[in-house]
Amino acid sequence: MALLLLALAAGLVAGYARGGRLRRLGERPPVRSRLILTALGAYAVGVAGSWVWEPLLPVMTALCWFTLGFYAWLNRSYHGARLVALGLAANGLVILLNGGMPVSADAQQRAGVETTVAEHTEAGRVTVVDDTTRLPWLGKTIPVAFPPRPEAVSPGDLAVAAGVAAALATAMTGRRTAAASVRAGAATRPQQRPQRQPGGPRPARPRPTAPPRPPQPEPSAGHATMDGDATAGTAPETPRVTA
Repeated sequence: MALLLLALAAGLVAGYARGGRLRRLGERPPVRSRLILTALGAYAVGVAGSWVWEPLLPVMTALCWFTLGFYAWLNRSYHGARLVALGLAANGLVILLNGGMPVSADAQQRAGVETTVAEHTEAGRVTVVDDTTRLPWLGKTIPVAFPPRPEAVSPGDLAVAAGVAAALATAMTGRRTAAASVRAGAATRPQQRPQRQPGGPRPARPRPTAPPRPPQPEPSAGHATMDGDATAGTAPETPRVTA
């Protein structure tokens, strides 16, 4: 917890130093934020269910970290989000393999923790690093002598703290990753006409359609001629009388 607060403070200082402002954090909100509630719900189910079945707590805790890691991965357009996703996934993996977060009592002593995990083990939450620990290097084996609250942290905790600081500092300035900037530019760029390649066929052009012709008036009924034929719109000829 102390490491995360230190990372937030470092991100704020770096963001203001680069001309950023906190109000810019709302210009590009993260996507799928409901996953945070899903992760908290999974952890709450683990805590409540551990009264009936104790191994449920580490399983649901690992699921909580995996869900938060997936949420960070979906928002990888932010600088540092990939580090956050990697750190959360590493913490979830080591918890799932060991039935709790492995903590080194020696690292806690070097950090100045008064009560180590060897003296007070929280069942289902943490375990002591020993010879049976799987992937012990992913556990809390790094001492951090932060004055308010000294503690031992894991490599995943360090990755999360570094990613959070980077994401906060760059979000305050409105910067994006290179891939996100390219996608945003492609979405706003007007569509260009296809150009003809040298020696290639010309692009097809749409042919103009002719306007519909107005209806023609029907001819009037014809009159019978001397030969018995009908002539449209003409009067019959009158024979001339010669003297």
